[in-house]
Amino acid sequence: MHLSNSELTRAFPAALRKDAVVALSAFAESSYPLRTFSLRIADGVVALPFRIYHNPALIQTASLTSLQRELVDCLLTRHNDGFIRQQYLTRIICSNHVWIPPFVVQLAGEYVIEILQVIQHHLSTLDNSIYEQFFKMNPQFLTLTEQRVISYWNCYYRDCRRDEYVGFQLVDFFKSLVAKTR
Repeated sequence: MHLSNSELTRAFPAALRKDAVVALSAFAESSYPLRTFSLRIADGVVALPFRIYHNPALIQTASLTSLQRELVDCLLTRHNDGFIRQQYLTRIICSNHVWIPPFVVQLAGEYVIEILQVIQHHLSTLDNSIYEQFFKMNPQFLTLTEQRVISYWNCYYRDCRRDEYVGFQLVDFFKSLVAKTR
């Protein structure tokens, strides 16, 4: 299934759709097939792409507002290139919008250890309340993220002890946010 740029606006809450349309106008249309996954946030349901394939160098952001650029940055955390995902993660991770956690947590369940280290480095600056709320609304996503961490550790990082592997440390941190309020 091919998704047009306008369909990518569903990665953000309905209240941001106008800004998302403007932000996505900076992207060239992609002919690559894209799949999405849906998650709940405080402002409704969002549908993030698993991967996008747009060339960041061709994205025109000069005329965008800071909010619109942040929307572009979020989408680029879903890029097929891990270096690009990492670069754009560093731009959004300190943001406290309720629509940021799906992008960050999805990256926490991936295999690029340098991306996991960026998230770990910023744990003390995260707005814990929006992540806690996100996990309460999506408990299955926290479980899925943990399963992915286990799988990638088992496949690529088994030489590292479980308690020293950054992926498990992230999952433990995320679980602690939910456990505090039970």
